[in-house]
Amino acid sequence: MWPRALRFLAALIVAALLWYHLTPLYDAFIAAAATPLVKIDPRLRGAHLAAADRIIKVTGGVPAANIPADQLTYNVIPLVALFASNRKPLRDRNVVALLLSMLILVVLHVIAVLLSVESTYAVQMGRWSEEHYGAAGYFFWMYAEIFYRLVGMFGAVFACWWLTINRK
Repeated sequence: MWPRALRFLAALIVAALLWYHLTPLYDAFIAAAATPLVKIDPRLRGAHLAAADRIIKVTGGVPAANIPADQLTYNVIPLVALFASNRKPLRDRNVVALLLSMLILVVLHVIAVLLSVESTYAVQMGRWSEEHYGAAGYFFWMYAEIFYRLVGMFGAVFACWWLTINRK
């Protein structure tokens, strides 16, 4: 048990350091990937997303907003730590499973940016939110983001890890 716990702790520290230093580049990637997708919503057609200082700034045709991107992507840290705690973490099967799980998280991070942008504009823009989203939109987007941040972020990590370690 102790070797697994030590691998988990070491991987947690290394993953946190890597995440911290690579986040600005990753934020730029997910902002670029989310920009064309956010324009699917006619209310946000003019929106442009750009990463700066661990924040994704939304500008252009909509009220300016800041999305805290690093708060949407830190779930990669426990994912790496969980995979490192496997009995044989560097087996080919485990490495492939980790890479597949990371790919799933990349897709989820882009979706999380879209969700956070919609939630920000539905909930935090005062009169603009009321005019463009109404009460139903307000509650839907607010609770969707809360669910993702409290359950979805970590549920995805544990689901990816559990499904891949129990694969024969």
